Amino acid sequence: MYDHEDVSRWDLKPLYNDERAWDQNYEKMLKQGFEAVIRFRGELGKDPKNLEASLDAFFDFNQMLEKLYTYAHLLSDGDISDQQNLMRLNQARSLYSDFDANTSWMRSEILKIPHLQPKGKYARYLERILLSRPHTLNEEEEKILSLCGVTQRSSSLFSILNNVELKFDDAVDSTGEKYPLTLASYQNLVKSSDRTLRQSAFTNLFSSFEKVKLTLSENYYQKVLENDFYRKVRKFDSSMEAALFSNEIPLSVYATLLETVEKKENLKQLHRYVQWKGKVLGLKNVHPYDLYAEPFEEVEVKFSLDEAIGLVLESIRPLGEEYVAIAEKGLKKERWVDWFERPGKRSGAYSSGYYKSHPYILMNFTGSIRDLFTLAHELGHSMHSYYSNKNQPYPYASYTIFVAEVASTFHEELLYNLLMKKIQDPKVKQYYLHYKAEAIRATVHRQTLFAHFEKQAHGYVENKGVLTADYICGVFNDLYRKYYGDSFVIDPLLGVEALRIPHFYSSFYVYQYAIGMSASLALHANLLKDPVEGKKRYLEFISSGSSKKPVDILKDANVDVRDPNTIQKALDAFKQLVDQLDT
Repeated sequence: MYDHEDVSRWDLKPLYNDERAWDQNYEKMLKQGFEAVIRFRGELGKDPKNLEASLDAFFDFNQMLEKLYTYAHLLSDGDISDQQNLMRLNQARSLYSDFDANTSWMRSEILKIPHLQPKGKYARYLERILLSRPHTLNEEEEKILSLCGVTQRSSSLFSILNNVELKFDDAVDSTGEKYPLTLASYQNLVKSSDRTLRQSAFTNLFSSFEKVKLTLSENYYQKVLENDFYRKVRKFDSSMEAALFSNEIPLSVYATLLETVEKKENLKQLHRYVQWKGKVLGLKNVHPYDLYAEPFEEVEVKFSLDEAIGLVLESIRPLGEEYVAIAEKGLKKERWVDWFERPGKRSGAYSSGYYKSHPYILMNFTGSIRDLFTLAHELGHSMHSYYSNKNQPYPYASYTIFVAEVASTFHEELLYNLLMKKIQDPKVKQYYLHYKAEAIRATVHRQTLFAHFEKQAHGYVENKGVLTADYICGVFNDLYRKYYGDSFVIDPLLGVEALRIPHFYSSFYVYQYAIGMSASLALHANLLKDPVEGKKRYLEFISSGSSKKPVDILKDANVDVRDPNTIQKALDAFKQLVDQLDT
């Protein structure tokens, strides 16, 4: 049973009082079925009032489903090993799938309405349906396709293996002392100044994935085959086009990102950074476990939870008193956050929630600087959701994945700016310069490398190739050579990293991290240039939901992600950091 009174965990009562209440609501929804929507079948084109009423019923039920699913996934992520939690999550997923199947006729029927002129509260929703005409099937085919959703288990299988079943041998330092190794602790161990410890952490973690690489590669291949199936059925030229189409993103945005980051001069700066890292660590060659090492470990940077919350709240003050008050209430009073790691809890961090609830943040807080920035990052997501839900009707409140990483990395930029203002000690300044360089490397360079891998893996399957462990790991190794240069060592285990990236099961997601950071740097520059206008534009941006195309929402905020210069300015910022470090 979930402990609703533990203040270190999120408060789920705004969703349901307890699991029993969820069970009762699930049974009620299961019993009532989808009649409120189905009764309009065959009637949409007869009267405009029927179309609006059917969409009202559709979104009302969808909102109830979202509430049901949100509680179930939060409950399950709190303890993935709890079978009852997993059962509820699967029940919610199944009901979603049934709802999709039983309402799949709507899109096809809407497309049959002659001379449909989108207007009223559902105008943009209808416009998007009309644009999807070339990729929409007939009613029976859409129903069959929606039923295929129950077979999409690759993400779930990876999550269980990654978060529950895979175990790692303790990492060992140069004195023989052992350290428990988990997905969360790895992030800190691999930064140690003790090379033996970070090598041990890397080897023991990656070795566990190596032992099941055939399973993982087959599971990922299944995911890519799913994507290939859907893009063929929906008549897209590629899985990437299908993924980007759903968010109204031009293919040129993806291509521009890869082309800009992979320019010779830009990769040269990354090679230079790796060489500097080796030099400051006293190494001739840099191994993967050296890349994350903290070269200024003598600088003590650790934060209590109260300190972390205080710094994050202080950093967002340029966005106004109301903004800070909402965030403070969430972090300190309303229990938006599940704070600490524990057995069975999902690794990593995220922001979630549903339209009528406050946001929910998953953390695994240990007090590191990474955790401090993660808190800022996830709060950025949550405030984006809070403002969009407050200012948009339900159909347009959920912002697209494409803009999701902008507010989060904007929060990180605000935090970095605050920390740099507080620093007096030159050594501490170097520490933060390195942290910022690492943030850009990890978010722009690394995620673009991942994006290149996804494009190549999907393209290979689309051309009848078969994804094997050797192929997947080989592609990853080749990309690492290209990105990190001659002084970087390709360890035998490195390629396995391609098999342990959770976001690869949300295909063509990771490129948005790189775009998001580039856009957030541009937004921050706007805020510094004109605090009043910059704040106004930013708050309008996070209040926009999906009321416009995401590229247009950003353009309204004075950021053009179609322009290579937006990406280049982020890379220029990285070069300036390397210039300051490598002196």
